[in-house]
Amino acid sequence: MLKIEILLKNSNLMLAVHRKSEIDADLLLEQILAVLPVEKTQLLRLTCERHPKTKVAVLNHEIAAVSLSEA
Repeated sequence: MLKIEILLKNSNLMLAVHRKSEIDADLLLEQILAVLPVEKTQLLRLTCERHPKTKVAVLNHEIAAVSLSEA
């Protein structure tokens, strides 16, 4: 199980979702990184594979950092 964490700007809050496979985790990380330089505001909707009822939505311009690690 891999964990993708998103640090929000002006906050110490970390949002996290999990992926079962390394391929899926890498894909999600690349999708998040791809929207960071986009000037138009975009809403990212993420779900967690470990806890399927967990859903997260974040605006691309509010992301300060993204990390991928083993959970």
